[in-house]
Amino acid sequence: MDEKTMDEKTKTAAGIAAGLQGMTYDDKRLAELAAEVEILNDAVRKAAAQRLTFDDDPAAFASVMAKEARS
Repeated sequence: MDEKTMDEKTKTAAGIAAGLQGMTYDDKRLAELAAEVEILNDAVRKAAAQRLTFDDDPAAFASVMAKEARS
């Protein structure tokens, strides 16, 4: 699978891996990473939405994530 046939989430994972981490992965692993990130992102968003509002102190987000990690 070349970049033209990758879905947007896999392209994003490839860009982050290469651009921010300096790492390259094969297409299969990039697709797996994209799926894993989507699951984690959804979990973080759901946890934050239940406990945070727009006007909360930014440090509250870190506190929520720390509490979630322990549970």
